[in-house]
Amino acid sequence: MTLEKPATRAPVFFWITIALIALLLLAGAAAAVWLMFEARNINRSGGWGWLLVGGIFVVAIFLICCACTLSTAVSLLRRERHRRLSIAILIISGLVVLAFGPHFIRAVSALRHQHDEAARRPVRSPGTPAAAPSRSSIPPSADPSANALTRENENRQILDLKSKLWEAIRAKNADALVDCLFIEARFNTPEIRQENRAQMEILLKGETIDVEVRDIPDRELIEIMKIQHAKPASLVRYSLFPRRMVRIRQETSNGRMGRNFLIGEKNGQWHIITLAGHTT
Repeated sequence: MTLEKPATRAPVFFWITIALIALLLLAGAAAAVWLMFEARNINRSGGWGWLLVGGIFVVAIFLICCACTLSTAVSLLRRERHRRLSIAILIISGLVVLAFGPHFIRAVSALRHQHDEAARRPVRSPGTPAAAPSRSSIPPSADPSANALTRENENRQILDLKSKLWEAIRAKNADALVDCLFIEARFNTPEIRQENRAQMEILLKGETIDVEVRDIPDRELIEIMKIQHAKPASLVRYSLFPRRMVRIRQETSNGRMGRNFLIGEKNGQWHIITLAGHTT
């Protein structure tokens, strides 16, 4: 009497799992190569690209691990070959899902809650353009119709900021430029200062030809007001109320370019505004 081996099926779901893992690794390698070539531009724009790509990759890992957990479980139930490797992948994927699952669910719930709140608000008719926030909603000293004395004091304070910027630019002094920033106490750390200093060093590599002060365009003012008046109050917002903008124009080998910074006033002094400790 001979014992028959239990029947096994073709390892379809096992190879699906391997394909998912390979796809994740290839995507990670492609993202790393892209970041390597775009690192300078990302740093110049404030470094948010690193957080964006990192967040997308974390979500991708979570979703791939969910799919791997499901496919390896089906593979084991079907008694496919490579059972030891399937068990190892199932355990690792399950641990990742358990670790990130609650955070992912909370994030999705928060986004859904924000969507529901937005859906409850009255909807404009399609033909009605979005109204730009009136300049009256900006503090009085930023209103173009403010009295001449207030406007004169404001212009003098802005000229003081321009003078500080020019002195730092001529001296190639990144620390002096960082001193022109206004950073909230909760973000004012040595690490944030070093990141801002690195950004200013990049800016100082160019040849500055002018420092201009401009009004904030209405279209940008709409987005600024959304950020500044966002709820709850714990959300990140600008360190000062944006009232004007300063543009540093530079001459490069590819022509002329510029970098814009929002500026605001605090206790009679004007500063470059930051968002979560970084320049905007």
